Amino acid sequence: MNPSTDRDPHVTLHRAGERFRTATGWLDSRHSFSAGAHYDPANTHFGLLLLHNEDRVTPGRGYDEHPHRDTEIVTWVLEGELEHRDTGSGRVQRVAPGAVQRLGAGSGVRHSEHATPERGVRFVQMWVVPDAPGGDPEYALREATPEPGEPVVLASGLARHRDVTVLPLRQRQAALSVVRLRPGGVSDLPTAPFVHAFVARGAADLEASGVVLDTGDAARIVDDGGRRLTAGAAGAEILVWEMHGALGY
Repeated sequence: MNPSTDRDPHVTLHRAGERFRTATGWLDSRHSFSAGAHYDPANTHFGLLLLHNEDRVTPGRGYDEHPHRDTEIVTWVLEGELEHRDTGSGRVQRVAPGAVQRLGAGSGVRHSEHATPERGVRFVQMWVVPDAPGGDPEYALREATPEPGEPVVLASGLARHRDVTVLPLRQRQAALSVVRLRPGGVSDLPTAPFVHAFVARGAADLEASGVVLDTGDAARIVDDGGRRLTAGAAGAEILVWEMHGALGY
């Protein structure tokens, strides 16, 4: 990871090519934080964000049944379709671009995730720590098709979003948004102690830092506000976490 610089001590960059990588015959996974066999004690989380993976899975393959607990899991599909199966409930759900999925693992859940047989899938999966352990597992899916330039809140536990149609998180200090920008389009980043901005497609200039974020790059911003992102010549799609707390605080 590139450290913060004296010029901009509030921003730490994490370039696409610096991510840990897991590659098998059916999976190409890029990890923004320590995951599985990849461990860096200086890069285990940011704010309340525990995992931020970008996965490409070949048709019909994927993650067989496995357990989770005490984790809020949010999935955003970029290409193809992801098939989710809950072992306990028997639920089968396909998640396509334009939809966001949330699985609150609670006291324990088992599920599987696979690309559909027809084509592969590319998706971003993100985990945040819940406010408290335990509780019943929860599952939800909603459509979310942002208009260019208008950030859309996908999932949130923040009090100000309780009356908005978003997926609820069992974490009162975190929210995830997505914004799609046309070439040259501008979007304000939220003001929060911890902001994580990930470019899923395209490129964007991070105002006041002199930094261009390309596809797969992320900016981790602390104790700052008033920044803007300006899309490059191909536009951009950006996933933004706003967090008002951190692990251990």
